[in-house]
Amino acid sequence: MPSKFRIYSTEIAATLDPDNAIPLPATLIEFDQDPIHTSYSPVGSGQDRGTVIRTLGGVIVQDFGVEIQDERISFSDVKAIAQATVTALQSAYETVDGQWYFTDGYNCWKVQFSRVPRGFKAWRNLLYSYNSYHIFSYDIQLIVLTKEL
Repeated sequence: MPSKFRIYSTEIAATLDPDNAIPLPATLIEFDQDPIHTSYSPVGSGQDRGTVIRTLGGVIVQDFGVEIQDERISFSDVKAIAQATVTALQSAYETVDGQWYFTDGYNCWKVQFSRVPRGFKAWRNLLYSYNSYHIFSYDIQLIVLTKEL
């Protein structure tokens, strides 16, 4: 089986290594255009865990640090994906407690779609849609469960 080398490959898959999986994963969503050239934010901390409690004589700081579940991956693009990709992403987003593997071509994370804020939004880009062919813009927010690679 010839190996496929990909420099940029943004995918959401139900398996860890979608390029070499045999059999192929039941769900493999490849984006029509990589968001690397527009808005892509690899893992960044969403919040720190802890509290600050003010007392009469000062302050007590409880610091629980940052956990992997606080990390988010967010990316978006305009005039970027077709109806079939939107349908596949919507189906993945609607899967209850669905866990996916997301890769940007260099790293791989086990993720879930965010629920608040909404983890997947897509809207038709009217300027680039023509005849019966629709082009969509999108915004995706993923919660990192673990870093695999």
